Amino acid sequence: MSAVKEKIQNEFEGVWIEFVKGDKAAFTFIYNSNVDALFSYGMKLNSNKNFVKDCIQDVFLDIYEHRKQLSMPRNIKFYLFKALKHTMFRELKKERKKSSLPEDESMSFFTDYNIETKTIDIEVEKHQKELVAKIIKELTPKQQEILYLRFTKGFSYIEISEITDINHNSVRKQVYRAIKKLRKSLTLSSITYLGVLSLLMAIK
Repeated sequence: MSAVKEKIQNEFEGVWIEFVKGDKAAFTFIYNSNVDALFSYGMKLNSNKNFVKDCIQDVFLDIYEHRKQLSMPRNIKFYLFKALKHTMFRELKKERKKSSLPEDESMSFFTDYNIETKTIDIEVEKHQKELVAKIIKELTPKQQEILYLRFTKGFSYIEISEITDINHNSVRKQVYRAIKKLRKSLTLSSITYLGVLSLLMAIK
């Protein structure tokens, strides 16, 4: 862990300790620091905005009500992402029982990739960026989710395996296969391996 990341992690740990003690300002800080990222991820799992917002509120309500029983998470963002996905699955399971909704129609991974040129340190033509977005959308929903968590949110393979409930070795293979497919498809466009990674990290 770099010195900067370690400093940020230590600061968040201090805030978490205060939150567990009942400090409302610390709770508000944790909420404001993570709610946008949670909403973005939630919307990629389910397109119902109100449902996603309700699940996020349930996550924060649950951790606030049970804060005294919570231990220090090794990564607060990872902890909240995992909690949100668990909550969404739980609520969708309830809905399936009520409406007989097929499981494969209740949770997927929606791709709406907006790649900003200003975040990329290489020159990429418009048609190349569009090609990358098109290819990513052709990946399986699980591959798309793993790439999003890995390159957009920066989670480790082990953290991704816990969020997605997939063996971490399988996560590594999924990333390798997805990037291999991207590189193969983009060979004729002269986009380098660094270019592919830069594009992936620029995904919102």
